[in-house]
Amino acid sequence: MSALLLASDSSVTSSVAMIVVFGVGCLWLASKLRIPSILLLLPAGVLVGPVLGLVNPDEQFGDVLFPIVSLGVGILLFEGGLGLRFDRVGAVSSVVGRLVTVGAFIVWIIAGFTVYFLFDVRKGLAALIGALLVVSGPTVVQPLLRLAKPRPSVAEVLRWEGIVIDPIGATLGVVMLEIFLEGSSFGAAVARIVITLAAGGIIGGGLGVALAFALGRHWVPDHLHNPLALAVAVGSFALANLVQSEAGLMATTALGLVLANQRRAPSRHIREFEEELGILVLGGLFLLLGARVDLDETIEVLPSAFLLTIVLVVVARPLAVAASTVGSSLTTRERAFLAFVAPRGIVAAAVASVFALEIEDQGADAGPLVSVVFSVIVLTVLFYGFTAVPAARFLRVARPPQQAVAIVGADRWHLRFAEQLQDAGVSVLLFTDRAFERRRAQESALLAYVGDLDHEGVEEAADALGIKSVLILTDRAELVTAVAATLAPIVGRANVYAAGDRTDLEGAGVSSALTFRSANGLTAEVIAEIKAGAELTTVDHGDEQDTDLVVAALRGSPLCSAYFDGSNGERNVVMRAPVAAPASN
Repeated sequence: MSALLLASDSSVTSSVAMIVVFGVGCLWLASKLRIPSILLLLPAGVLVGPVLGLVNPDEQFGDVLFPIVSLGVGILLFEGGLGLRFDRVGAVSSVVGRLVTVGAFIVWIIAGFTVYFLFDVRKGLAALIGALLVVSGPTVVQPLLRLAKPRPSVAEVLRWEGIVIDPIGATLGVVMLEIFLEGSSFGAAVARIVITLAAGGIIGGGLGVALAFALGRHWVPDHLHNPLALAVAVGSFALANLVQSEAGLMATTALGLVLANQRRAPSRHIREFEEELGILVLGGLFLLLGARVDLDETIEVLPSAFLLTIVLVVVARPLAVAASTVGSSLTTRERAFLAFVAPRGIVAAAVASVFALEIEDQGADAGPLVSVVFSVIVLTVLFYGFTAVPAARFLRVARPPQQAVAIVGADRWHLRFAEQLQDAGVSVLLFTDRAFERRRAQESALLAYVGDLDHEGVEEAADALGIKSVLILTDRAELVTAVAATLAPIVGRANVYAAGDRTDLEGAGVSSALTFRSANGLTAEVIAEIKAGAELTTVDHGDEQDTDLVVAALRGSPLCSAYFDGSNGERNVVMRAPVAAPASN
């Protein structure tokens, strides 16, 4: 009876719903706890899978399971490629190139030999497992970067390596699988790697150029840009796999790279859409793969997997980084941090599951392939997840904590407000579309953004200064829409505040779709008092307010006050607008 229920349509629907709900829930909880999401996703998958038996991917999804998983990984690599800019990697591009070639080779050799000596497996299977342990991936690297916040040069190296190494590692794994099953020669293996990567790169890159051309010539209406980009990503993945087996991952990576670095058509909105889609895909994939884990076998291999992880962390990664950074401009501290970060992620898990099934279909023994890879994924993410932030601070490669405020508007009273924030130790960046206001701000020794307000330069400026929150002090619709809409995805919509009434802004033409909080303390009456010359002072408030940016009126007080969070929530700027004393009789 239970088997029939598992096979029923309602059971599949329930499983899909559970995967979506648990996946997004784990992602949300991880963001609140400030830990890598995989630390919750894999255990959740194990919980709903082998522990509770609520999800059985192999029985419920059958033959379509692994094609779906492979396509999901391709979409994640497309999203990752959209975030790779050649102008940002700059002087460390050679380091990235060596990490994904020389470094990958070093890790593969060390991992393969270690697996062979620690586990009772054949040399071919050890080489295959070693190849899968080469990859890291954006799904685990990006969360660590968001938490550790290393310097841009280090962050770019890790971001590029995490994305580019995935198709390379997967292709290496495919070749090792062929050697394991069919006994192909080394020369044929090298040729297969080159052909696979080249085929994927040509197909993905070519389709990327075609898509950029079509968007740049306005052949596609705006509301179809995101669906079309997704369709091209899926199409490039399928086409590349038809032309050359397992070339799809390289194709989607190349497609994202081309779109990110071309200047014919804007791609920011596509990247934002893909990031949101990637969140759903990431949660679903990790839960699906976690539900397939064999708990008994994983527990059995865990001690040896722990030793393997130590070798990867202490020996393989440092040697790979040392060989890849020779002669580079990176400092010793930056190299040390690079040597300290190399978690394994979704590509290793997905490819291991697919390969194990293929090996079993060929009548061979996959041994502890899946269990070893999953154990290393969990152990490396646990290790780096809890140590990356302290390591970045200890090595002094972490950027200062974000505490700057972006002010939209540069009127005279805006400048007074910005000066008070700066006096309180809070960095301020002013945004205006009027040249004379920029000059006036600069004359007051205030930072004012100069450039296209809807360009990626806004994002770069916000990242460089460490913008934590946005305060809208003007009702000029075009300026508000351009700046706030650009900064909201960076700082989070919960950290965008606007003075005055929302209805006033909407009446001035600001889109109602723009989400922000109301700066309650900055009412029209308070603003009028400030314009009239009300005093602005700074006071300490202890720990009364615990949110990132608080704007509140003191109810029942004779003073109208607006509190703005300063350094680490330790002090606020208080605007004092005294209420006029009643006239005496």
